[in-house]
Amino acid sequence: MGNKNHIINRIWQKYFAEPEAKPQITMNQQETKNKYLFWRNSIFITSYILYVIAYICRKNFSIAMPFMNSQMGITESDEGLVLMVASLAYGIGKFINGAIADKGNVRVCLPINIILAGFFNFLIVFTPALKNNGRVSHSILVLYMCIFWGASNWFQSALFPYCTKSLVRWFPNATRATWWARWSTSHELGSFLAMNISLPIARLAQHYLGKWGLEAMFAVPFLFSLIIGTIGLFSLRDRPVSIGLPDVEEICQTKLEELTEAEKQEKDAEANLSYFQIFMKYILRNKVMWNLSLIYFCVYIFRMGPIDWIFKILVGEQKHFSNFSDSLANIDNLAALKASTLCAIGFFGTLLAPLISEKLFKGKRTPANFWCLLIGSISVIGIWLGSSPLSPIANNYAAKNIVVFISLGVAGFSVCVPQVLGGICAVESSSKKVAAAASGFTSLFGYFGAAFGQFVNGKTLDISQNKYGDARLPLIYWGAVALIGALLCLPLWNVKANKEYSH
Repeated sequence: MGNKNHIINRIWQKYFAEPEAKPQITMNQQETKNKYLFWRNSIFITSYILYVIAYICRKNFSIAMPFMNSQMGITESDEGLVLMVASLAYGIGKFINGAIADKGNVRVCLPINIILAGFFNFLIVFTPALKNNGRVSHSILVLYMCIFWGASNWFQSALFPYCTKSLVRWFPNATRATWWARWSTSHELGSFLAMNISLPIARLAQHYLGKWGLEAMFAVPFLFSLIIGTIGLFSLRDRPVSIGLPDVEEICQTKLEELTEAEKQEKDAEANLSYFQIFMKYILRNKVMWNLSLIYFCVYIFRMGPIDWIFKILVGEQKHFSNFSDSLANIDNLAALKASTLCAIGFFGTLLAPLISEKLFKGKRTPANFWCLLIGSISVIGIWLGSSPLSPIANNYAAKNIVVFISLGVAGFSVCVPQVLGGICAVESSSKKVAAAASGFTSLFGYFGAAFGQFVNGKTLDISQNKYGDARLPLIYWGAVALIGALLCLPLWNVKANKEYSH
């Protein structure tokens, strides 16, 4: 066993470990700045496109769900179980991979993980064939989806920690929040594209090949991930010092807030602490981190609920269609566009989140989170009015469409602000030495919330549609959780960034 561990360690150190700092290249200030800007922009663009594709590889499942009903007999409870397993894999993976990423090589690990995530996404292609085989039971089919969709989400969970590391190492404190928000819009753009290209991809496959429409929803994202992963091997670098440049703060000549004498002594003492000791100090023994984690638990229930289930709610039951072609032909084409409003308006919430916290609340993140979650909890009323066949405006086609577009837009904007600011706050409340792990820790709780929420979503939607004829139960659930998240923000109202991140 010892020899095997030694071999694994040697492989890790040679190919995947964070590269050591190289001697600084002798250049004048302008040459240094030009080289830095070239690699910074290359890394930002690559990681942005990579994350867009990552979300196409994740949110295609949400569009495929109604067709899984008609083609494979997969129920809402089955889909909730698959999404629960995927969320658990993603959350636990994000925490573990966060700790690994702090010691890993962005250039190698980020491309490999997106390719592996796409590959396991591709394996879902075989589920209709397994169903048609006749020798695979329904339970085995659901288990197959849980395993491989969970595996895809595990490798996707490694992407954010490595991107976090890049943002911390390549962007100075003075502008990091702005660039973080710009990069975070990749989440919304990827989700928007997934919701709006999945149906055309399926229709093209069905039209030209006569079959494989559902399969194409999962095969094409794999091709995207393979392409961007290959590009990333050439266009990514780990950190400035690994290519002979100075630290980013020195390059950009940013000035941090002065530390007190006691804080200087504390920082000097930290130089002798191990990674685990710093991890314990800034994460496991940090009360702010635990409070943020509980907020994230609620944020991700509210975020993943609408984004994963609203398309299914809007198109209604598809079980009466006998096959994929019928359901594809009769689906409401407007439903995908409505669902993508969450992402389209969420894009602006993500982009404006730092500006809201810095300009309206003088650098404090929590007040912005509170108000957005409160507004989000109210938006579910409008979603019900615009989607339920039993609402007072159900027969007014124009009115219900306007209401649902506006309500989904408000919900998307409201949830994206705390999603972004919560991640920034987690990093700013820790140390740069454990930045990826801090982000992973709060995300772990976020995806525990998502996993719990997905299971409840599947069960409550099934019950709600059978008992009430609409989706009122999951909508009430989302609104209540958003309200609880808002109340959890109150103890952190005046918390600001550690001086290591302030300027």
